[in-house]
Amino acid sequence: MKAIRKYVIAATGTALALSLTACGGGEKDTRDPQTVLKAAAQKTAEANSYRTKRRVTDKDGTERGEYAFSRKPDLAERKTWRPETKNGKKGRDRFDHTLSEGRTLYSREAGIADGRWVSMSLQEKGEAPPKPGDIQKTAEGSLPNLLGVLRTSKDVRKVGRETVGDHEATHFKGTVVLADLSADKGGTMRDWLRELYVRKHREAGLEKVEIDLWIGEGDLPVKSEEYGKGSKGETRVTEEYTDFGADLGIRIPKGKETITQDEWLRDIRDKASRGIDPLS
Repeated sequence: MKAIRKYVIAATGTALALSLTACGGGEKDTRDPQTVLKAAAQKTAEANSYRTKRRVTDKDGTERGEYAFSRKPDLAERKTWRPETKNGKKGRDRFDHTLSEGRTLYSREAGIADGRWVSMSLQEKGEAPPKPGDIQKTAEGSLPNLLGVLRTSKDVRKVGRETVGDHEATHFKGTVVLADLSADKGGTMRDWLRELYVRKHREAGLEKVEIDLWIGEGDLPVKSEEYGKGSKGETRVTEEYTDFGADLGIRIPKGKETITQDEWLRDIRDKASRGIDPLS
């Protein structure tokens, strides 16, 4: 179950609560980039839900992901397809599917627990629940971070109007130098998120990142792209955002569809003690 813990940072996190100075998205929007990014940050923070389609390409291949995120009720869904290599040959993509409700995570994997959802609590017994500002769901994607990170760029600029899917959007672009971001105390994002962003990108061998962000009608982002090239090769992350405020239809499994992590582990130990393949 370590893989489950790796991919989930549970509970609701808010993006940036910043002032909305104008409503934009139209052809005559003459606001400067920082003003638009502030407005987009607030609109994202206010959105009760949205979907993210994510594509990550690096030296290990391309991982695809589909995320759905709801603040109230506190629900999330995450689906990923990751390339797997065996004996130097590329095999089938590995599919992972997780759901969360509050501080409870559900994961299902082929051949595990007779196809049932394995549930586990992300809060230890006796542990106080975290404050909303101290956590962020994986299902939120990179959007809350990107809005804060891009605002620290010294050369963030408006590229122009473009069509993204079915949306007319304004394209913004900027270069983020990780050393500058690490030193930034301007309050555009929470300290721990800024430090995490810097650390993870440096672990990927990067010292700077190019960020493109497309903001559509009502100051809601529709697409983002991060690109970096460093000591470990190239990394590109593309996300598309839809269904802001919609009912995403996230269904949490109940009853016989589920088994707790403790019950599942007891079942594995019992089968092993009787000489039965635990995964049978």
